[in-house]
Amino acid sequence: MKWLAARTLCVLIGSATLAGAAVPGTVARFDTDEDGFVASTIATVQIYAPLGGNPGGHIQIRKDLTTGFDIGSRNSTWPEFLGDYAAAGVTGAGFDLNVFNTTLSSAQLRFRRNVAENGWHYDFGPVLPNGGLWESYDVLFNPSWDDATALGNGWTRESGAPAFADLLGSVGWLEVRVINDGSAIVGIDNVRLVPEPAALGLLLASTALFGRRR
Repeated sequence: MKWLAARTLCVLIGSATLAGAAVPGTVARFDTDEDGFVASTIATVQIYAPLGGNPGGHIQIRKDLTTGFDIGSRNSTWPEFLGDYAAAGVTGAGFDLNVFNTTLSSAQLRFRRNVAENGWHYDFGPVLPNGGLWESYDVLFNPSWDDATALGNGWTRESGAPAFADLLGSVGWLEVRVINDGSAIVGIDNVRLVPEPAALGLLLASTALFGRRR
């Protein structure tokens, strides 16, 4: 699988980053456990699946229909996913999805500084059930963008959220969120941070180009 070699490259390039800060190329593969990811909403039921991922293990999120709310999974404890993205050279992020039983009206990558305030998210749009196949969703960005530029590149500022650059200078919450009506069972794997431009150039030389979807 091409992604495996690319991810190894990214981790090696990012290994010089200071401990406790965001590391470009960090990937949660869920090969042995949930890698610190937990349910992000009251409607989310999250389980760990040791097989069936892309490849290896993965996490599944399911909707508790009694709440009528969106579902997702987030990490606010793994230091390599958190901190100052501009200083670390993080220029994108993504994840893999496997949608089992329903059409999602939206799949989102979401950042917050902390649990007490809203943040910004990127909406990849509707996702159809894909017959057990995994699909990759990646977005590139400049963590120093002003708000107008971030909005122009498809990001959404939630109510009360800080400025885009302020948030990405102090990320405390990385989330994959999916939205639909009714029941939902969704697999998540390979949640990742993209490296700085120099490393990304090496990565793209040996893999397919990053895009809105792969």
